[in-house]
Amino acid sequence: MRRFLERVKRLVFGAPVATDLSKPQALRSRLALPVFGAGVVSAVAYGPDAVVVALRSGSQQAAIPYMAAGVVIILVLIGCAYASQVRAFPHERGDYGVVRDRLGQRFGIITGASLLIDYLFTVSIAVSAMAEVTVFLIPEWSGNQAIIAVTALAFMTLANLRGVRDRRRVLLTVWHGFLVVLGVLAVVGIVRHGGDRTDAVVADATSTWTVLVAYAGAVASGAVMATGLEHLASSGPYHAEPRGKRASRTLLTAVFAAAAAFFAISWLAWTYRLSGWSSGSILMQVSEKVFGNVIGVWVVGISVVTILYAAATSVFRRFARLTGLLASDGVLPRQMAMRNDRLVLRGAVLLVAALSATIVVAVDASVDRIVHMFIVGVFTAIVLSQRAMIEWTTAKLNLATDPRERWTLQWRRILHMVASVVAIGVLAVTAVFNFANGAWIAIVLIVLVVVMMHSIKRHYSAVKADISLDAGAKAPSLPSATHGIVLVAQLHRPALHALAYAKAARHSTLKAVTVQIDRGASVALQRRWAAMDLGAPLVVLDSPYRDLVGPMLEYVKNMHHASPREAVFVYVPEYIVGRWWEQLLHNRATARLRAQLLNVPNVVVSAVPWMLESARREGPVDDRIIQGPEPQ
Repeated sequence: MRRFLERVKRLVFGAPVATDLSKPQALRSRLALPVFGAGVVSAVAYGPDAVVVALRSGSQQAAIPYMAAGVVIILVLIGCAYASQVRAFPHERGDYGVVRDRLGQRFGIITGASLLIDYLFTVSIAVSAMAEVTVFLIPEWSGNQAIIAVTALAFMTLANLRGVRDRRRVLLTVWHGFLVVLGVLAVVGIVRHGGDRTDAVVADATSTWTVLVAYAGAVASGAVMATGLEHLASSGPYHAEPRGKRASRTLLTAVFAAAAAFFAISWLAWTYRLSGWSSGSILMQVSEKVFGNVIGVWVVGISVVTILYAAATSVFRRFARLTGLLASDGVLPRQMAMRNDRLVLRGAVLLVAALSATIVVAVDASVDRIVHMFIVGVFTAIVLSQRAMIEWTTAKLNLATDPRERWTLQWRRILHMVASVVAIGVLAVTAVFNFANGAWIAIVLIVLVVVMMHSIKRHYSAVKADISLDAGAKAPSLPSATHGIVLVAQLHRPALHALAYAKAARHSTLKAVTVQIDRGASVALQRRWAAMDLGAPLVVLDSPYRDLVGPMLEYVKNMHHASPREAVFVYVPEYIVGRWWEQLLHNRATARLRAQLLNVPNVVVSAVPWMLESARREGPVDDRIIQGPEPQ
């Protein structure tokens, strides 16, 4: 059975990968674009929807091109700011590392928490958008969006647990194919509509306030296009030298491609009088209007699904890397920085999958509901990273003497200042106007994660102080005496094996202890023990309520209280079974006893293994299941 499970594991997850293969591979911009730029470009699948839905609430759909232009300006501005940042810090830590190094650990924790929440919602909206496109292509599946999204999430999780490496040529085809499809869509849309364009229906606004709210909400919601920029800003180590320059070029290329695609789709939505009230994403509605045939719509739909899948998969990896960095800094459980035999941060992959699935099911895979939730996280990180970059440029400017360098630093500082102000504006508008639509959920989650991280940090700091050596630390003094206790349930070979180990340790005293649950069995055990003359007295503990753990635990505690400076060694025989179902046939009382004894000071618990015949046939000890013996 063990060999069968090993084969299944290797088939599903693949063979183990050597540690040396974990080093980042240097990529040129042409290959780095599809690997890291899918997140920014894929936002075109739901970015125009955010603008149209916001304008729909104020009946201002006629302003779609102008609001789209505002979103493009924000995207390009923040993209240029990130390009400056990655030139200065071409490392994998991204916003978290920049903020932590420049503004301190406290703001670094806020940034890390914001990005983690942003990644969760990014994965959730990507799979939800995939489900929305699928239902648009296959209307018969309507009502099953959550099932479709969770199924896609399961495939992504399996791929990331397997540690599948990026197939660069496939990603290259997906990334460029998506842009080519959008380019063809835009050209055909313009040609087919010609000069006979009619503006979308303009409804009279009830008040100036309604119009302003609609406009502000549209631009702030459309700023969802900026999600994915942080992933690009952390791609420096994966670029060839000069890393900062190449990573900056990759980022700007992806930004301008996403901005052009977003504006083209928004302009077509305005041109073809899409009001935002019809079902389906704006991109799919535009493709239906432009092509007017099933083939064209399916080509667009398939390209959208593939780019969304690539984007969500890349977010999985970025989430895992960020949790690893946070765990290494002691603000998340340190286990989350441990890679498995496939070099995968399995805990982080399972965490993002489970939480994203929860979000998808909770909102029934609604893109409109998720889109308002995760702008808060990404723009909180943007605000803090730009503030950190202002600090950095100011410090560099104070030390620079070359006029050309000073001029460059001054312009970069202005860029980061403007980007910071714009990001604060988007964050404020989103937090205020979209608060009831779901922004409050992101705010609450970020606060909870920040509180959790601070608690973990304090715990690790307290543990470090508790176990650290003092300046004058010396080797600990030996206990004045040691007492050996062998737990005996029955007189069999495992018990004698444990007794032999205890004798080899040469303790000051050695006793065998049994707990009397059945009087007849206990008397028989005492007679056989005396007849065999095993060289250690047998102590019988009474248990009127048939409890194995309680009397034994009380006996060991009394020994400790009687001589606190003396050590007690408890030897517990353990069965090693070879078949998975055999563990169901053995009682786990001894495991509970060992867990309880670990809380008693100066008590050492030793598990003495005894291999059953099935275990001896199955092979090495390492892959076997250890079970405790049954109580008498």
